[in-house]
Amino acid sequence: MFTKGSLIRGWFIGATIFTCFTFSDYLSAHYFHDSKIPWLIGVIAAFAISFGAGSALKQLR
Repeated sequence: MFTKGSLIRGWFIGATIFTCFTFSDYLSAHYFHDSKIPWLIGVIAAFAISFGAGSALKQLR
């Protein structure tokens, strides 16, 4: 069932992934001469943030 808690969890995870990927793409283009290393760090950061906050967000119902 679609609840307010699931909406908040989905928004948080989606916003985290979008922000990490966009910021790492920006850093890559402007400061690292289109290197893929910032993108890789952004993927790891998005996964870590989403996984770390998942247990706290599961308490929302």
